[in-house]
This record gives sequence, C-alpha cells and structure tokens, in this order.
Amino acid sequence: MSAKITRYRIEAPGAPAMRVALFADLHACAPYMRVPKIEALVAQTNALGADLVLLLGDYAGHVWGGRSLAPEPVARALGGLRAPLGVFGVFGNHDWRDDPRAKAAGEPTRWHTAFAEAGLTMLCNTARVVETSRGACTLAGLESQQAYKTFWRRWAGGANDLDATLRTCPPGRFTFLMAHEPDIFPDLPDSVGLTVCGHTHGGQILPFGRPLIVPSRYGARYAYGHFREGAKQMIVSGGLGYSGLPLRFGRPPEIVVLEIT
Repeated sequence: MSAKITRYRIEAPGAPAMRVALFADLHACAPYMRVPKIEALVAQTNALGADLVLLLGDYAGHVWGGRSLAPEPVARALGGLRAPLGVFGVFGNHDWRDDPRAKAAGEPTRWHTAFAEAGLTMLCNTARVVETSRGACTLAGLESQQAYKTFWRRWAGGANDLDATLRTCPPGRFTFLMAHEPDIFPDLPDSVGLTVCGHTHGGQILPFGRPLIVPSRYGARYAYGHFREGAKQMIVSGGLGYSGLPLRFGRPPEIVVLEIT
C-alpha cells in the first residue's frame, strides 16, 4: 500500500524553515491495516526526507468487521520512522477507547505504554524545544479532547489540558501544536502559530464532494485542509486508515508534507 502525498507550503513568520511529515489515523487492524502495510507506509514516509515526523493519533483499529492489532507490534513498526529533528506524536480518542480500564481510571492507556517501550516520544499536554540550524521552535502536544467520549455522552470530555500545555511553551518562540481533534482551533491563542490535526479522515466518504460524516462539534467546518483564522493556521490531514466502514470515497489515504518557510 502506498498513500497519496499531499503537500502544503506554509508561510509561518518566526518559524524555522523545515519539512514536516504528518502521519495520522492509522487505525491498525486486520485485515485492513496489518503490520506489513504499516511498515510500507513507514518506508514511504522515511523516503520523503522530512526534517520532522509527527504522529497525530488513533493508532487503534476502529473498523466494522476488523480486528484491532495489539499496540506492541504497531509501536515497533512506527519505531522505524526516522527524521533528523525527531519523531513525535500524540494520542487519539480511539487509543483511549481501546483501553476502558485506563480510561475509567484516568491513567495512561496500553497504547501509551507500548509507545514508550518502543522509544517513541509522545507529547501529552506538554511541549519541548526543537533546535534546527535555522533557529528554534516549540513543539507542543495536546491529549485527546474526546478521550472519555462514549456512545451516550458524545462530548463527555477529554484528557486534554490546554492551559497546562501552554504553560510549558516558552514565550516569544514560534509554537507548533499537535492536537488529534481540530475542535481546539478556535480556542487557541494567536501565540500558537500552526496546529496540525487528524481525527476527521477528511470526511472519509464524500458523495458529490461533500463529507458524509465529520466527528466534530463544528460539523464540516474543520473537516479537511488548510485553515487560517487571524494569525493562526491549521492543517487537518485526511489520514491513512478507516473508521467504521472499511471504505474511502473521494478522500484517499494520505501522508501530508508541510514545507514551512
């Protein structure tokens, strides 16, 4: 399996120039997204020559008729990602939903544990400085805003803590935020210059070019693509896997590449 490569050129004043690859919504499950397919997507991503690779959540399978893969082999496969400035990520709502015990206790999930054991650096309501030859920026990661969502309580709350995340961001430096769900975008201060998200699958099924279902309180407003509101920008990836129906129509699997200037 190869994914479509979608490229955006982002003018972000104050950000160091870099190439960033976004790897979102894997939904690892048999028979649709097995380990060999994940390894092929990892190789395709590595071949892009990105300075930084960002994992945007929902590694757990969520496909009707599919069987979710265990976290450990998925984490090991993603551990093959390589980039000079590092590989970082956040978790998604289905990673929490896949572990009801942790979800009920408010503890890290088995996906958190497996990724840590594989040596993947996940930013959970925290940030770190990324140093480049062209300057530095702050990379922040927000936990899932729908971590505690259930069928009956659609917006039951999340594991996200925006205030805590922003407190770890040094003032005066360009801030780059990973957030699984794009719904946080209107609440962000202008100091967060660029936000990258997954979650929506770009609608996944687009009859007549319009998304059929978008899991967002804003409907299709932030379903897919490049958004600007004031000084803030956001990219929402269409992702790689399936959610619910094992079908994509009008929105092929994609790896996003940002050329930040």
